[in-house]
Amino acid sequence: MSDYRPTGAFRRETVQFIPDRAGKTGLFRSEAGLKDYDSLPLVGWAVVATFETDELPRLTVEPVVDDQCMGLVPLGDLEEEVGPLMLLEIV
Repeated sequence: MSDYRPTGAFRRETVQFIPDRAGKTGLFRSEAGLKDYDSLPLVGWAVVATFETDELPRLTVEPVVDDQCMGLVPLGDLEEEVGPLMLLEIV
């Protein structure tokens, strides 16, 4: 039987993007104290597969935000760049 796990360390793959046109905004608290990430437009939801060495793949559903620097990005990918963000509320 072939090994379905990718070689190497931690990896994230966006499997599916589900747009949300309801005009919502996510209110966040940056664990690093960054002020530019207090609120970001939510544009949809992403199904993300996370692969880690010697672990089974893990599927999660994450909000997709519209970041000024990175564009449309799942929240977990943005957190890899700017540090942990706590989603406080969706308004």
